[in-house]
Amino acid sequence: MKYGPSCAIPCGYQPRVNRGLGTWDTGLAYPVCIALPLPTSASAPARDSSSPPPARAAIGFWGLVALTFFTVSGGAYGLEPVIGGVGAVAGLALILLTPVFWSLPTALAVGEMSAMYPLRGGYFHWVRIALGDFWGFLEGWWSWMFTFVDMALYPVLCGDILAQIWPLLTGHVLAPAARIGFILGFIWLAALINAAGARWVASYSLFAMALVLAPFVAFILAAWLRAHPHAGAGFAPVKIVQGGWGLALAAVLWNYTGWDNVATFAPQVRCPGRTYPRALLATLALIVVAYVVPVLAGLHLNPVTADWSDGYFVRLGALAWGPWLSLTMAITAVLSAWAQYTSQVLYVMQLPVELAAAGFLPQILARTDAREVPWRALWLSTVLYSLFALASFGRLLVADLLLYFAGLSLEFLALLALRRNLPHAPRPFRAARTWPGLVLLCLSPLLMGGISVYFSARHSPAFAAIGVALLGTGPVWYFLARRRAKFIPA
Repeated sequence: MKYGPSCAIPCGYQPRVNRGLGTWDTGLAYPVCIALPLPTSASAPARDSSSPPPARAAIGFWGLVALTFFTVSGGAYGLEPVIGGVGAVAGLALILLTPVFWSLPTALAVGEMSAMYPLRGGYFHWVRIALGDFWGFLEGWWSWMFTFVDMALYPVLCGDILAQIWPLLTGHVLAPAARIGFILGFIWLAALINAAGARWVASYSLFAMALVLAPFVAFILAAWLRAHPHAGAGFAPVKIVQGGWGLALAAVLWNYTGWDNVATFAPQVRCPGRTYPRALLATLALIVVAYVVPVLAGLHLNPVTADWSDGYFVRLGALAWGPWLSLTMAITAVLSAWAQYTSQVLYVMQLPVELAAAGFLPQILARTDAREVPWRALWLSTVLYSLFALASFGRLLVADLLLYFAGLSLEFLALLALRRNLPHAPRPFRAARTWPGLVLLCLSPLLMGGISVYFSARHSPAFAAIGVALLGTGPVWYFLARRRAKFIPA
């Protein structure tokens, strides 16, 4: 499928009226290509003058499924405190209902805008085209700042899990200096994989996804064969401590967050108009199954929800099939955290590229090599995440959540604005058929996210204030960049 010189819709699509919620336009009657407003940087990405022409799109359906899986999830690790905090019934209800009111609307919205504007930088351009340069910059800036804390958490988590299982593997305690060495090794090895190009990252993610999910298959089989004699007791009502609902909701939302991030490398996805909606919906179904079934299996092994805390799946593995499964699950938990980091570097490095191409950051960051890898932005991001990982900024997670929610809100506003301002523009995929349906689709995740931010801010007001201050840096840098840099309007 080819693209016209100034359009965002694949040539060959004949627009039709779509039917129902989340539907495709697959008509191929005759070539159609209309001119839609595109940023200069999107239609002509900077590349080193000596580089050969770019290779064809490297990411297919299954590659995008794997990249989305690790951008959003990584497996059931991390859900244990939800069950321990609010009990089995309430915890499973949150795990099942959150994708309906949070993930599905977000995936549908991302599917529509990715199919309409398959551009490097994704949401940066959607918001910029729909709402203007100022709001588009804030979307890109806040999304990039959000990654400083979020991305640094995964290598630190790798180091923490490795420190716990190191005595089982070697008989010795992992020294602090060795732990730091492993953390930096995870970060820089992930950078090397991304430097090889999107095809390598997608293949690695697909292989890692199979390895991460495989132990859970054995775990689930063993759980049903060796169920606790009072397995049903886990579904009895439990007393929920003050603030338990807010913390549980924040944890579940966090484990279903990141659908919009995979849109930033859209030009490297084959047939994005069809691949994005299909891959996003398939990954959503996979993640729900990968969350619900292991939790049910774990409750069959130990229905005492008060025992469920961080890392409890590894201990449940020992109950299911002995130390070998427990150790295997611990190792794949390290692999999951590292795969999440490695996969997400692919989307993260696109943000400084597009901010630079628009004139908000030094232009040198916008250059790419023959594999479409922005290596300067890649190494800058790697250095920043190395520093943040060593500085232990994990407590800023509340500020991180506020930055992400602010950016997500702009994306839904952009979706509404594009429908209002360009109602007849070809859309290979539509999130909702009617205007009221689209409004409801946007309100659902915004309401859930707002509730989570409110409870998180009440729990950690000081870090919420830091988040507000970080949000304030966006307007300041925007006006400074417009005055000092070569600003390229959308």
